[in-house]
Amino acid sequence: MWLKTLYRKRAVTWPFIFYTIIWTLSIHHPETKKTIYYELLLRKKESESIFPEDFHLSIISDLDKHWLYMYWLKKTLIKILENNPKKIFSLNLDPQELEYDSTFLLLEELRRYKHQLIIEITETPPLKRNYPYYSLINEDALKKIIQFGYTVSIDDVGQGINSLSAMFKMKNYFHIIKFSTMVFRKTTSEETLKQIIKLFASIAIQLDKLFVVEGIENQEFAQWLETNISCYHQGYLYSIPKRLQNID
Repeated sequence: MWLKTLYRKRAVTWPFIFYTIIWTLSIHHPETKKTIYYELLLRKKESESIFPEDFHLSIISDLDKHWLYMYWLKKTLIKILENNPKKIFSLNLDPQELEYDSTFLLLEELRRYKHQLIIEITETPPLKRNYPYYSLINEDALKKIIQFGYTVSIDDVGQGINSLSAMFKMKNYFHIIKFSTMVFRKTTSEETLKQIIKLFASIAIQLDKLFVVEGIENQEFAQWLETNISCYHQGYLYSIPKRLQNID
């Protein structure tokens, strides 16, 4: 209710949304092949593979636009969650969004769905901080999300602000570590990539966190992971992004 009232107070004329459509990409158990949860993706209408980067940047860099986005997102998420009551979804939040009250009003108003919603923190540094803090990640923001009762996932560990040192410092404020193979495939050999994955997997075990490897595109690599690493799998080998309706 607060979000709706504040939305009305801050409403601006802006041709909002709907350059984008929400799609999903599933995260799988490697042995049972069952879907554990679905990642929600913002995509351009014309393609499931194109992230609306300029559109998203305009949202997170402008407070009024972000209020509008949160209002739209609340209505959209409620519809998704209520239409799929037995499914779990992850929602990406940019660290800049952790600087905004609008984000936490959204999360507070969605608390009744907290068991269906994983909050995934991306690796991009915030454009502007509301107040100074020493750590790379806004520790107070993560604490607040945890206090709301949500499961928290750290995306693209080892990249951007989601560094190893940040993981150890924030270990009490998240539950899932996600590692993407995509950047490393472009810069290292597969053998080096496997050693890096082993390192992050051992850290996940040390911190008692769930571990997800994303960017799995062939059966040989998936088999290596299943044999050597305790993790959930995500990648085009298992599913491609699809427009979200009711999920069967």
